[in-house]
Formats: sequence, C-alpha cells, structure tokens
Amino acid sequence: MQPPKLLIRKGMVSIQGRSRPCIQVLAVVDPAAKAKLEELFGTENLFKRTAYATGFPAGFPMPSAPLAPHLANFMKSDACPEITVKTILAGQLYQAQSIWEMKAFEFIACRAFDALVDFTIAVMELGRETTYTSEAARNYAEAATLAADAAAAALPPLPIPDPVIVQTAA
Repeated sequence: MQPPKLLIRKGMVSIQGRSRPCIQVLAVVDPAAKAKLEELFGTENLFKRTAYATGFPAGFPMPSAPLAPHLANFMKSDACPEITVKTILAGQLYQAQSIWEMKAFEFIACRAFDALVDFTIAVMELGRETTYTSEAARNYAEAATLAADAAAAALPPLPIPDPVIVQTAA
C-alpha cells in the first residue's frame, strides 16, 4: 500500500485575456480507501474557514512570516474555498488573484491533506479494535508495579488490634 500524497500543480492560465495564477491539488490515496471515502464520507469537511475565524489551534503548522499576512487576508475573503473529502480526491482547482493568494491556498490545501490522512486512518480502522493507553495509564502501571515490588519486599504487616466490643446494659 502506497502512502497518501498530495499532487500540487501550479501555473499561469489565460482567463479572458488576462494571465492568472492557478493551482490544482489532488490527493492520491489507496484505491480501496478512496472508494470508501467517496462513497461514505465525500461531504466531510477537511477545511472550513469559519472553523479558523479566531485563529489557528495549538499544534497547527504556522505559515512563514512573508505568507502570514496574505494568508490572513485570504482567510477573511469570501474567495477562500472549503475543501471536502470529495473535492480533494477529485482534484480542486483554484484561480487566484496573485501568487501570494495561490500560496495561501496551497498552505490551506496542505493542512486539508493532513486532515484527510488523519481521517483516512480513522476510516481504515472501522471494524477494528484498537487500544488507547495514555501517559497517565502508563504512570499508573509503573506506580502499581513499584507498589507491588515494595509489598513483596515489605516489612511484616502492622498488627491490627482486635476489635473492642462494648456492651451496654438495657
């Protein structure tokens, strides 16, 4: 099985007598995964600009300093397209006003591809059992092992006094 990849094509296209930068993105995934994704999850959003109206979440790759202001303008613009599973698998073409706008779309398309890969992993896990172990669970296991080891090499148990039974006269 080949790992997923994103093909990116850029060029200048003459539209109504004017040259415009254009970019096309196409996600290539395993044929079986592609069929399942298109059939069951084609309308799933991979990028929706309203989700990033207040900024990018922690861990989101940050754009380069020269690209950042252009990306911010692009995200505010109604020209900023949504990217779904269906559009990125079929190939999505964007006609930009400038090279910077084209680069902003490319940045977003790469993040959408990251989301597609993550989503595809989840789809491929359908019908399978997986196990999740957190750092806290590993710490618990280590503490329990240490406690068991300490108990095995422990001092003799502390004597527990017999209970005192108090009888009262009726």
